[in-house]
Amino acid sequence: MAEVCRYTFHVNSNKRSSGTATDMTLNFTTTLTLKAADSSFHIDVHAVNIPFSFYQLSSDINVLSVRITDATGFAWNTTVTIPIGNYTSITVLTALSSALVTACQNPSMGGTAFTPVFTFTYSPSTGKSTYVMASAALTQIRLDFNLNQNLGNFFGFITQQTLSPTQSLLSEQVCVANPVNYLLVRSGNMQQTFNREYIVETDTFSDILYRVPVNQSTNTWLSGLIDTEPIEVSNDNITNINLYLTTNLTYNPVDLQGVNWSISFSIIELLKPQFVSITTKLLANLPVPLPQPEEDVGKLEADLENARKRLERYQSKLRRRVDVRDNTVDEKTSEEVRV
Repeated sequence: MAEVCRYTFHVNSNKRSSGTATDMTLNFTTTLTLKAADSSFHIDVHAVNIPFSFYQLSSDINVLSVRITDATGFAWNTTVTIPIGNYTSITVLTALSSALVTACQNPSMGGTAFTPVFTFTYSPSTGKSTYVMASAALTQIRLDFNLNQNLGNFFGFITQQTLSPTQSLLSEQVCVANPVNYLLVRSGNMQQTFNREYIVETDTFSDILYRVPVNQSTNTWLSGLIDTEPIEVSNDNITNINLYLTTNLTYNPVDLQGVNWSISFSIIELLKPQFVSITTKLLANLPVPLPQPEEDVGKLEADLENARKRLERYQSKLRRRVDVRDNTVDEKTSEEVRV
């Protein structure tokens, strides 16, 4: 595709026009308007530099719904919150155990406080954890991992589980203490027409501009230095651009803990390629009906004229016969008068 015009931007998030570091808007001093009649804007991201200052267990996935039943059989619904941070598959078990004990010791009105003893262990050989609860009879804790599967990945569960003195648990799947394995640069106002995504939701319109793998350790920098294929957007006029940075788990902007990031990108006006639509191509392959030959029309007109002339001749002959007959009668009548 032929390039009409290119506008390149080098941005540090601390120079944003508005918003936050990871959900920012950049206002342009000049409105970008399409110049060519048959063109569209495309966005090409050249590079990003992002600090690995965010937490794997962030504030948007650290709350778990639970239902607790005490020794009297009284049950109440509540939530437990695991402190945000970076964990291993072992240290996250300690955080869950502590949060559950606190919840059991602070029942809802009508409930009886109790202090369960948990033995949560992780097996490096299998990558799974075992969960054992020691407490009075009838007590149990239902863990609604099905409502927060992102948190459940830390513990190896994605379905609802019930823990009791008579029922220990084993992780359904391998525990993943670092579920954030890439970041996504998205735009909330650059409208992509054809691109789809299956990450946070299933089969939805995409607003992703760039993907950055998390392949470094914490407190270092994540870098993406490879140009993307230009992504077409349907905007005809661009006065600003919104950029927000998310993990692969949610649409919520990631928290970089106050550290800024940078990005370089271009907005390019490209001429749209000329093509023949499939419908036009199929119609072109259909047999073309033969046109009515002009000589056939002329022949019909000639036949009609000949028929009209024959009719006129017949009419003329009939008139002559009538005239001759009438004259003969008149002559006979005259002779009879003379006699």
